[in-house]
Amino acid sequence: MEWSVRLTQQYLVDVIVPYEYRSEAFLPTELFSIWLLLATGGVFFYFFFASLSYFVSFVWNKEQYYPQTLKQNLDDQISVETGIAFRNLPIMAIFFVPFLYGTIHGYSRMYYNVDDYGWGYLLASIPFFFFFTDFMIYWNHRILHQGLIYKYIHKPHHTYRFTTPYSSHAFHFLDGWGQGVPYYIFCFLFPFHHVLFMASFIFVNMWTISIHDQIDFTGQLDFVNSTDHHTVHHVDFNYNYGQYFTLWDRLGGSYKTSYQTHDFVTGAKLNIDKLLNRMGRKEREEILAERS
Repeated sequence: MEWSVRLTQQYLVDVIVPYEYRSEAFLPTELFSIWLLLATGGVFFYFFFASLSYFVSFVWNKEQYYPQTLKQNLDDQISVETGIAFRNLPIMAIFFVPFLYGTIHGYSRMYYNVDDYGWGYLLASIPFFFFFTDFMIYWNHRILHQGLIYKYIHKPHHTYRFTTPYSSHAFHFLDGWGQGVPYYIFCFLFPFHHVLFMASFIFVNMWTISIHDQIDFTGQLDFVNSTDHHTVHHVDFNYNYGQYFTLWDRLGGSYKTSYQTHDFVTGAKLNIDKLLNRMGRKEREEILAERS
């Protein structure tokens, strides 16, 4: 983690900050470096990989993967979604600065030597990490759907009932922070190898993008909170709050079944009529008229 902050300071901060304030020991400079890393990294990662997902699935393989529930022209939707993300990701980064600062300075339980806890613990910590964070995100997400919290914080993420890859990070900054902070909390409570933390950061962001593209290859794995499970959440609102698994939704009475949209091997479209039936009459008529 430290190397990424130092690279940010060397190649970005030193260009902006006056010479006399560039010392790594100068706290404001270090905090600014951490914020700049989180803000620029978050924006770049979101836009690059959401765009990659969009062009691969919605443009280059449009006939096979373009969701039946979306209009052909997505310019307005993408403009709104990216606007929400670009405005909020840099602010969200401010709230993560203390956690990354504490991690870098040894206040967390992140470790760097596998021998400290052994390979057995390292491997076991992976499913434990996802089990623990999924539990926290489930309840955070469920709380976000309550009354004024939903109206003022979570509603921007539900601007559209049918999502695109760009919907993935279109959060109010407090919403994104609430659903992202469990990953840091885990590292402050339990030993977690620094390489696993970096790998999980990449995976979590890729997963978040993938569950918003409406392309589901794994619907038959009913214990996994697959893409269509999350599509159900956006369409029906009060179901499928989980991030990775369906366990907490089943225990919490908020589970609703999903449909696999594409065959895992051939990529063939599945359950088209069932997916279209989720739409309101007006929505469906508009989509069908546009494609006729």
